[in-house]
Amino acid sequence: MVKPQPPFQIEHFFTGEIEYDFKCLSTILDALDALVYVSDMETYELLFLNRYGRAEWENKSQDQCFHIRQQGQPTPCEFCTNPQLTDENNQPNGVHIWEFQNPVNQKWYQCRDQAIKWVDGRIVRLEIAFDITEQKQLEQQLRAAHAEAKSTANTDPLLNCLNRRAFFERFESMLAHCQRHQHPFTLVMMDIDNFKIFNDKFGHRFGDQILLTTASVFEKAIRESDIFARYGGDEFILALPNTNQENALGLLSRIQKDMAKLAASPDSDFSVTISFGLTSLTEKSNVDNLLNQADIALYQAKSAGRNRIEVYQTPSDNTSP
Repeated sequence: MVKPQPPFQIEHFFTGEIEYDFKCLSTILDALDALVYVSDMETYELLFLNRYGRAEWENKSQDQCFHIRQQGQPTPCEFCTNPQLTDENNQPNGVHIWEFQNPVNQKWYQCRDQAIKWVDGRIVRLEIAFDITEQKQLEQQLRAAHAEAKSTANTDPLLNCLNRRAFFERFESMLAHCQRHQHPFTLVMMDIDNFKIFNDKFGHRFGDQILLTTASVFEKAIRESDIFARYGGDEFILALPNTNQENALGLLSRIQKDMAKLAASPDSDFSVTISFGLTSLTEKSNVDNLLNQADIALYQAKSAGRNRIEVYQTPSDNTSP
C-alpha cells in the first residue's frame, strides 16, 4: 500500500528557495576580499555589511556609515557620493567609481557605488570597496623612481645643476615665449680660464672643486626663472629671460667679483677667473644663431686676454661708416 504524501504547499517551496538563495548570496558576499555594505540614503543607517566589512569596521553593523568611516564624525562625510547616485527623480543612475584614502587607517580603496532598490522598496546605497593600498604604494614608488630617473637624466652628477640636455629642453620654449611677447632675452656662454692648467698642476679633484665653486656662485646670483647649466667640461651656459644687455652685464660683473674672491690653489695666491660671451635677442634670432653668436663672443673674450665679458657684434657693427 502506497503511503499518502502530504499535500504540496507552494508557499513552503518559495520560502525554502528564498532561504537557499539568501544563504548562497550571503556566502558569496562573505567570501569576497572586498568591503560590501548597504546604507539608507537618508539616514545613513547601515543595512548590510559583509564579513570583510564587519572585520574592517569591528562589527559596528548597527551604526551610521559616516560614524564608522570617520571615527564618530557627527555629520555625513564631505566626500559622500550619495547625491551622484540618483537622478532628478530619485532613481538609480548607474555605477560611480572613485578612489578614497581613509584618514583613520590610511588605507586606499577603490569604491564602486550605486543606488539600488532594497528589499522593502526604498532606494539605498550599495558600495563595494576594494583595498588598493599596495597598488597605490607601488604607484608612488614608481612615480618616485621615475622622478629620480628624470632628475638624474637632467642633472649633472658632479655639480647637481642642469646638464646640456635639460638646458635645451627648457631653452627653446623660453626663447619662443620671449619672442612671442617681445620680451628681452640674453644668452651667455662662459668657461673657466686656464682650467686645464689647474687640472694638470693640482689634479682632477682640485679641478672638480673649482667647478663646484663656480656652479655655487652662479646659483646664488641668478633668479629661479633663469636657466643655468653645465654645457660640457669647464663650459657653462646661462639663459636670462626678461633681461636686456645692460642688466646682463651688471650680473656678470658681480659674478666676476665673487669669483675673484675665491683662491684657486691652496699654495698659490691667484684667483679663478671666467670669460663670458653674450648675445641678445633680435627679431631674426633663433636657437642656432644665438648659440653661435654667444660662442663667437666667448672666443673673442678668450682671445683678448681672458677674464673678460664680450658682447657679440654683428658684422655691420664692426664696419666703419
